[in-house]
Amino acid sequence: MPPKKTTPKRSSIQQQLTTSNLKLQAKLIDLIESNKQVAEKIAQSNDKLTKELAKTSADISEMTKFFREAGKYMVAENEDEKLKPLITKISDLVEQNQTIMRGLILIQKFIKASTPQQEAGSKSLFPE
Repeated sequence: MPPKKTTPKRSSIQQQLTTSNLKLQAKLIDLIESNKQVAEKIAQSNDKLTKELAKTSADISEMTKFFREAGKYMVAENEDEKLKPLITKISDLVEQNQTIMRGLILIQKFIKASTPQQEAGSKSLFPE
């Protein structure tokens, strides 16, 4: 049997399919590269945010210690009724600072938990 001849119309369709397939592959490669860049930027941002949260948490802890110590001296030095509202406000600030610190720690844990993980066997984007 002689081989079938391809009609010009069929050949044109095959050429269009081939061209479309090549364009699609190029777009997929661009998308993969774009995703890779986004992942790298997220990793950098997460690292900076983690450092800033750690610094803020340390600052809040230091401030909390300062307010507690100041409150102790104020109570020990003078039991005057005029100082009680101030002591109450300082205690409220200490509690608020502790609440803020807990919130920041939860945010940090959330960010660590929500970062994208790479396939098994490859290194993580974020150092532990």
